[in-house]
Amino acid sequence: MKVTVRFFAQFREIVGEKQKEVEIEDGRMLHDIIFRLRNEYPDLKKQKIILSLNHKYAHPEEILKDDDEIALFPPVSGG
Repeated sequence: MKVTVRFFAQFREIVGEKQKEVEIEDGRMLHDIIFRLRNEYPDLKKQKIILSLNHKYAHPEEILKDDDEIALFPPVSGG
């Protein structure tokens, strides 16, 4: 199955693109995608990541479905 991963802020710079389609096996979880991306892009290992699945904040153990959209955001802070 295929999912789309969108990258924001410094993650876009690390990966070098706005989005990427990723082929994964059925039954995989969000954390499986993050593990794979961190192996492919080692600079992501140093980053704290906020996850979104289909435009909603998501837990890393959510099971993915075909055509899901995942977004990776850095933590946001302000004053």
